[in-house]
Amino acid sequence: MSFNFDERVERNHTDSEKWLKYRDQDIIPLWIADTDFRVAPAIQHALSERVAQGVFGYADDQGELAKAATQWVEKQYHWTIDPDWVVPLSGIKPLFSLLQECLLSAEQSSVCHTPIYPPFTQSARNAQRAQRLIPYPLFDQPNFLGTPLPALTAQERLLFICHPHNPGGKSYSREALQQLAEYAEHYDLLVCSDEIHADLLLEPGRRHTPFASLSADSAQRSITLLSAAKAFNLAGLGCAIAIVPNNRLREQIRRAVAQRMPVPNSLGIVATLAAWQRSEEWLIAQRHYLRGNRDLLVKSLQALPALRLVVPDAGFLAWIDASGLQQANPHRWLEQHGLGLTAGAPFGDPQAVRLNFGCCRSRLDEALTRLHNAVVQA
Repeated sequence: MSFNFDERVERNHTDSEKWLKYRDQDIIPLWIADTDFRVAPAIQHALSERVAQGVFGYADDQGELAKAATQWVEKQYHWTIDPDWVVPLSGIKPLFSLLQECLLSAEQSSVCHTPIYPPFTQSARNAQRAQRLIPYPLFDQPNFLGTPLPALTAQERLLFICHPHNPGGKSYSREALQQLAEYAEHYDLLVCSDEIHADLLLEPGRRHTPFASLSADSAQRSITLLSAAKAFNLAGLGCAIAIVPNNRLREQIRRAVAQRMPVPNSLGIVATLAAWQRSEEWLIAQRHYLRGNRDLLVKSLQALPALRLVVPDAGFLAWIDASGLQQANPHRWLEQHGLGLTAGAPFGDPQAVRLNFGCCRSRLDEALTRLHNAVVQA
C-alpha cells in the first residue's frame, strides 16, 4: 500500500494549536511536536467506526492496551514484558510532576540533562522538588559518552532521561545506556525513561533499545513511558502507558495515577490499538519520508555556516544553534522572516531553536528557502 505524505493537509481552520498560533500571518508553523500528516488508514477507519456508535462514556480498555503494548515492544524492540507491568495513562506530561510528588520526599530531588523537553524541568517546580541539571553540550559533543556524569548526594533519587532525546533527536546507543545504568545502580536511582519517540528511528535497520531492557537491575529501577502519540500523530487523543516491572513501585504509581489523572480517552484507546496492531506498514513509510526530510534539512543548513545543527537520528525535530546570527532573540527574528520555530530558552538555551520537519516536502522546501534568504541577507 502507498501513502501520500506529500499531501498539503489544510489545518488552518481546525483546532490545531500548531496552526492557530500563526493563523492569518505569513509564518510557516514548524514548532509544536505534532506532524502535518494524516494518520494511518487503519486508525482513521477504527475511529470512524467508534464515532458511529455515538456514545462516549467512561472507557475501560479491558487490558487490551497492555496486551497490544506487550506485543508491540516484543516485535519492535525485542523486549519481553509482562502485561501486568503496564499502567494506562491519559498522558505523559502530568506524570513527571506526579512521580516527583509520590516517589520523592520534600527533601529529595531529581536529576536530568539540559537542554531538555521543558516539562522535565517545569515538573520539578510544579512538584516543589529540587532538581539538578547536567549540561549536555549537544552542539559540541553530540556523543553522550563525552559528557562526564557528576557525583550525586544521597538526596538525589530520581533520574529522568529522554530517549530518543528531545530536542536533540539523538538515540542513545547501548553503550551510553549501559553507562547510565551503571550510574543509576551506583547511586541507587530510580530512572524514568521517556521513550515516546522510540518508534521513529530514522536510520534503516536501527532498533530502539529501552533502558529497562538492559538488565534485571535496570528493569527493577525503571519507569518507561511510551505512547503512539508521536509516531502515529495522535497527540490530541490522550492515551499513553507506563511500563513498571517493580511490583512495589508500580502499585505506588498506579495509586497516584488513579487519584490524580483521568483514565485514557476512549478514542485514544481505539486509535492506539489500531496504531500498534494494524499500522506498522504506514509507520515504516513515514520513517522513510522523514529521513528524506531530515537529509534535505541537513544539506540546506550545510550552506549556512551561521547555523549549527545536531543531526537527528530519530524523530522529526531538529535542534539548531542560531548564535551565529548574532540576534538577541533568534526565535523572534525567525518569526519576522516567516518561520515559526520553537524557542530554545524553555529547553535551556536561548540561542537555539527547534525545527519540526514533520510536514510535506513542499512546505519544508518553502521554509528552507525562507531560512536561506533570511540568513544570507542578515
